[in-house]
Amino acid sequence: MYYISKRLTDYILNKGVIEEKDYDIYNYGFVCFLEVTLSTVTSIIIALFLGMLRPCLFFFLIFIPMRSYGGGLHLNSYLACYIASCLILTISLLTVKYATLPLLISFLIYLVSAAFILLTGPVDHPNRSVDAYENDIFKKKTNITILFSTVISVILLFYKNNSYLMLEAIVFAFLAITLIAGKKANR
Repeated sequence: MYYISKRLTDYILNKGVIEEKDYDIYNYGFVCFLEVTLSTVTSIIIALFLGMLRPCLFFFLIFIPMRSYGGGLHLNSYLACYIASCLILTISLLTVKYATLPLLISFLIYLVSAAFILLTGPVDHPNRSVDAYENDIFKKKTNITILFSTVISVILLFYKNNSYLMLEAIVFAFLAITLIAGKKANR
């Protein structure tokens, strides 16, 4: 990723699109863009291979905002994060595809995990300090996301949609686990 982003940044610098002083900013932007693109494309390929595109999109509807605002464990390299993310997605989708929990058990797992996330609060990363104001914003956005997902889980419970409720429970269980791991790793 770094090699490709450096080449792209060098190219636009040589074409006069950016100035030398902005080089690092654009290089970082290209790295982020390439990493997100690779992760997204890989996730879609996994979902298509498993025949589970809609559940994958539902997974990301819940996982991305919660992970963005709630924090959790951050691995030391993009490759480690990429592999872990692919594994979490694959395990979640395969579990929903081949296993079934009773509807109320899925709902209970979701509720316990969501409550734990609310009580734990956002987890900071040592490489990016967060002040009290930002932490309050992250807490509010986490709470809004949990409220939104709770409404979804109640609707899924009402309509007896066990596979999506179970997927939501699995996602929240993974999120709670990464919060625990993140708190322990950042001590």
